[in-house]
Amino acid sequence: MKSDSRPSSAPLLWVPLILVLLALGLRWMKLASEGMTLLPNFAPWMALAFTGTLVFPRGSLPWWAWPVMLIAIDFAAMGAQLWTLADGRAEVFLTYGLYAAAAWTANQMRGKAGILQSLLGVVTCGIVFYVVTNVLCWWVKPYYAKDLAGLVQALTTGLPGFPPTWTFLRNSLLSDLGFSAVLLVAFNAEAKVRSMPAMRWATATA
Repeated sequence: MKSDSRPSSAPLLWVPLILVLLALGLRWMKLASEGMTLLPNFAPWMALAFTGTLVFPRGSLPWWAWPVMLIAIDFAAMGAQLWTLADGRAEVFLTYGLYAAAAWTANQMRGKAGILQSLLGVVTCGIVFYVVTNVLCWWVKPYYAKDLAGLVQALTTGLPGFPPTWTFLRNSLLSDLGFSAVLLVAFNAEAKVRSMPAMRWATATA
C-alpha cells in the first residue's frame, strides 16, 4: 500500500479543523447539558473519527488525535459517570476501540481515497459500529433471548417501549454522511483557494 501522496509538511486546512472542533463542542454540550434539544438526532461521531482523520495529512495530526479527543471530552463532561452508562465498561472500551479502528483505517487511506471511497468508508464504519455494539447489547442484556430471534430483535426493533434500534442506525448514517460531505466540501474548497491538491471523486488525491 502506498503512503500518503500528500507531503508530510502539507499545511493544515483550517476550515475542516474548525468544523471538527465545532462537532466536538457539540458532543460536550450534549453530554454536559441535561435535556439539551439542539440537533437531537445529529451524532456524526464516526464521521469525526474517520473523515476527520482522512482530510488531514499525516504530518499535521496523528490518526489517534480525534479518538483521544472524544475520550477526553466524554470524561470532562461526565467524569466517572461514564462507566455506569449503557452496558458498563465493556461497551465503553468497545465504543472507543471502534472509533480508534475507524481513525486507523482512515489513516491508511490518507492521500489515496477519493470522495466516493471516503463516503463508502464512513458508511462501512458506521454499520460495523452498529452491528458490533448491538451484538454486545444483545449478549449482556437479560431482556434479549440468547438465540437468533433475540439477536435479530436487538439489531432491528430493540426492546419494547423504546425507539427501534434501526432508527439509531439511520440517524447515525445520515449524520455521518452529512458531516463527512461537509468536511470533504470544505477540504476541497480550501484546497482550491490555497492552490493545494484537491480530493477527486473516485481516485487518489492528485
